[in-house]
Amino acid sequence: MIKRILIANRGEIAVRIIKTAHKLGIETVAIYTQQEDHALHIQKANFKALLRGNDLQSSYLDIEQIVAIAKQYGADAIHPGYGFLSENSTFAQHCIDNNIIFIGPSPEAIQLMGNKNRANTIAAQNKVPLLKKISGTIDEMISQAGELKLPLVIKAAMGGGGKGMRIVRNLDDLPSEIKRAGEESLRYFGSNEVYIEQYIENPRHIEVQILADEHGNTLHLYERECSIQRRHQKIIEEAPAPNLSEELKSKLYADAIKLAKSISYKNAGTIEFLLANNREHYFLEMNTRIQVEHPVTEVITGIDIVEQQIKIAEGKALPFNQNQLAVCGHAIEARIYAENPEDNFKPSFGRILTTHIPHHNNIRIDGGAQATENLNPNFDPLLKKVIAKGNTRLESISILQKFLNEYALFGVTTNREYLINIINDEDYINANISTAFCKLKTALLSNNKILSTNTKTVLTAAYWALKNRPSNTPSSTWHSLGYWRQYAKAVLNMDSVQVPSSLLDHHKTGLSFKFEDSNPLSVTNIQIEQNELSFIIDDVFAKLNYFISEEGAFYLQYKGEKHLIIDKPERIKRISANGTNTIKSLKAPIPGKIIEILVNEGDQIKKGDTLMILEAMKTENNLLAWKDTTITNINITVNDQVQLDQILVETE
Repeated sequence: MIKRILIANRGEIAVRIIKTAHKLGIETVAIYTQQEDHALHIQKANFKALLRGNDLQSSYLDIEQIVAIAKQYGADAIHPGYGFLSENSTFAQHCIDNNIIFIGPSPEAIQLMGNKNRANTIAAQNKVPLLKKISGTIDEMISQAGELKLPLVIKAAMGGGGKGMRIVRNLDDLPSEIKRAGEESLRYFGSNEVYIEQYIENPRHIEVQILADEHGNTLHLYERECSIQRRHQKIIEEAPAPNLSEELKSKLYADAIKLAKSISYKNAGTIEFLLANNREHYFLEMNTRIQVEHPVTEVITGIDIVEQQIKIAEGKALPFNQNQLAVCGHAIEARIYAENPEDNFKPSFGRILTTHIPHHNNIRIDGGAQATENLNPNFDPLLKKVIAKGNTRLESISILQKFLNEYALFGVTTNREYLINIINDEDYINANISTAFCKLKTALLSNNKILSTNTKTVLTAAYWALKNRPSNTPSSTWHSLGYWRQYAKAVLNMDSVQVPSSLLDHHKTGLSFKFEDSNPLSVTNIQIEQNELSFIIDDVFAKLNYFISEEGAFYLQYKGEKHLIIDKPERIKRISANGTNTIKSLKAPIPGKIIEILVNEGDQIKKGDTLMILEAMKTENNLLAWKDTTITNINITVNDQVQLDQILVETE
């Protein structure tokens, strides 16, 4: 029996594992870095252990240190979660060598499936369908590439998640793209081994969850649809996958189980497939760990996958067989990331000011970030996973739409509104989806709010209600009288639109105001609670979420859209007639690590050229030239850690 588990991870997956461990009466040890002393996962665990080191290599990726901590705290087992060391066979073996149970498959199974070239060979031996591939040295791949039809895709042999992946539509680009893919793969996975594969345009991404124990039982927990992706990474998943025939599903299940059995796989794992437009499926990879999207499978099957991982690691047999499993309802997961979809999904950082999480019986939330947390640019920007369950797919979509419209997070930019745009899209609702969905639906990225008269009315009413809300301290003479005896005026900067407004009257039961050229408007039944405001304006009910910063800025969310209102004149940025042409330096837009510099001092550059690549929150960000000019100074080198607004490049 496992009595204490060290979780070799952080954030939402660590919190998720702790939840199940405590349900089973198992104690937990959380590890953390100095920047995470208020993180949720260390608050939830029984014990917390500080990692030495200021970067990932010397903290969450330090095998020796993590195993030593596990021994120090008397942990029987280590759960790796996903990411970090979860698919590292050396880590799994080091646990075993130190008499610590690794909650996952054997090191041999991780090795076999961790290298995609080797995994493809195993799939071919078991007659699991494969796309045409080419591997070998760079010269060998370039010379044989003509045997495949364009387009091609270069993939990292040792990893996934879109890292080390390049799509090639012209063979002339192949040598440079192989080089770039290999360099990226080396940074993330410690190996520059890549291979070339036939690229399928607009496929679906379907995966099968499996469980296998030490007693010869291997079964599937049905399939998941994972086609909604940005930058080759999933953002919306669902189970079961829509519009698949029972015949096709049976083939997917059979191939997944056959592949797992062929390597004597134990514990939880996922076999991923690409589904072409002609309904032919092809093996993509096997993930030898728990998946980010595992909750949708748990919701439709009622099975706690983390619990089964722990019990399998204890040597127990699965308590059910395939015939006892069934799908109940439909589940959709939306991943809320701290990122800006309108700026190529660049990670957002800084402090979360506050959140509002509405309650719904059919919503499950898995999260690791909490209100007032300061987001660390060294880690993945995933904040929360929202899982909606309905009896049907359409009901699940409706539940998720309602929740995301009411969920509010102020202080950092998130993809919440982008997710809303996706699940409101007619093609998504009708399940006309593929891995190219987000790329083809670029209009969904636009959140240029056109302030309607109704929105202006509600936002202005909210401003005056909040501006004159009762204070917690003894009030002024005016407040004790219960109403204002004079007009109050303000010019509201509302999402950069100037809206003049006047408060006409303010009393115990409400207020009246006007804005622009409107007639007087009456606001009654004002209810102000923490982060939530409601009122009736001219007999129409309105409800908003809000946050007021220390600087007096009003953050409002109405009907799912966030707005910023400032009632003080903004500082005017004095820019010459040439605008950005006068700027002579490139500053770091976010803190992070410089992983590649593509220019030299003295180079002439054109507007839009990529100057360097900055890695932040496990995402690569291209920093582009803002004008045609000449580089005069480069102030950083590769692998430098840079701070916000640090000057990177100077120009003429």
